[in-house]
Amino acid sequence: MINQPRVWSTVFITQTDCRSFVEACLERSHPVALDVTIDAGEMGPVRLDCECDKGGRGRLLPNETNPCEWHFQFESLAKTKHSNRIRVLDIDFDVMWEHTAKSMGKVRLGLGGCRFFTSSFPHLTTLMWKNEEVKPANHLFTSPFSLNLRSLTYVGPLDGLSAPVNNLTSFTFESDLGPDGTDAEDVRLFLLNNRSLESLTLKHIEFRGDLMGPPVLLSNLKSLNVSFTYKKLPAIIHVPAFRHLSSLRIGSHGHDYYTLYATGDGITFYAQHFPSGPVETWENLTGYARPAIRHIHLGGGWPWVEPYGSGVTLVSLLLDAHTLEIGDGYFPSQYDGFLDDLKQLGPQLKIIRFAISEELEPFPEDDDSSPRDGQLLDSIEDLVRDRFHQGRPLSAVERMVTNKGERANREQDFIWRCFYNGRKIYKYVQPG
Repeated sequence: MINQPRVWSTVFITQTDCRSFVEACLERSHPVALDVTIDAGEMGPVRLDCECDKGGRGRLLPNETNPCEWHFQFESLAKTKHSNRIRVLDIDFDVMWEHTAKSMGKVRLGLGGCRFFTSSFPHLTTLMWKNEEVKPANHLFTSPFSLNLRSLTYVGPLDGLSAPVNNLTSFTFESDLGPDGTDAEDVRLFLLNNRSLESLTLKHIEFRGDLMGPPVLLSNLKSLNVSFTYKKLPAIIHVPAFRHLSSLRIGSHGHDYYTLYATGDGITFYAQHFPSGPVETWENLTGYARPAIRHIHLGGGWPWVEPYGSGVTLVSLLLDAHTLEIGDGYFPSQYDGFLDDLKQLGPQLKIIRFAISEELEPFPEDDDSSPRDGQLLDSIEDLVRDRFHQGRPLSAVERMVTNKGERANREQDFIWRCFYNGRKIYKYVQPG
């Protein structure tokens, strides 16, 4: 059994394991495909029998003439018979600055001298590379990447990808370079070589510089996830599938940021943490496709969002809406403009759902202690009645079921039925 390669298809190796043990595992697992994780973020403790420099430098610089049993265990993977069978590779490493003579300043020590990083990896399909401390990292992966590479997750400066990367189907890029930002043209050119992308994630990107060509058409894209990515993105990529988006969910996370989540016909779009308003962000990112949003959910916890603060009104998102869901705490009854806009929307708006707090009294207009709750139910009644009299009746006015638990939902349902029947809301609703 011990000589059967598939028995060794999953092996856990830590910094406490010696190099000869790693080599034995690799030999016994041959020729099974490998999923490899290299975590070199910590150098590990110095052992009494370690031949590396105890000051740290030796443990960062590989010494193949006198290899250490307790450091750079992953160099065993550099053998062609092993590197050729790596299918998934996850790399997380750090760098160290060594202070030298004043005339020389500081010297960066990293993993650039390792033979492993010059391997070709012909069967590599998935690469996850955390490279955030090195700028640039051109001393790594100087050989072309595997022609079979399809998924790349990269944290670091884009110029650290010195080898050409083509025909990806999934790309996740994260780079927080502060005021330096990421050159927008570099991103455009990278995506131009990967127009087959089906999934794209961009995190903490601040674009800088001018673009030298038109947006890259990502015709196969099925998922786009962006954060901290600003107005320049539509000049870098165009996503034709955006026109098929039909459902939009707008949420809030306290006073820090909000989220946009849209779906439709096989495409998903997620954006978060933008400084401008949600409507302005939506227009900037999808305006060229002009999707017709039929279902809109306005999440709760939004009293700090001013629908008209950016000069782009929230109602502009509702022009094609058939169903509108308004979360608890969102309905801005203090903004008369928003309520008037809902009254004036065309006959395509048929269904409205409201999240109702279980703390509401069945008849809050008689309860002076909760004027906000009373105003909310008054606003709902006024909206439904007004649309009926204007010849644009709703086909359903409903309570939105929450996930607060069975008891809370029972209380909310009781309150809603008291309100709906007590004020005879059904008189102004025309089903069908």
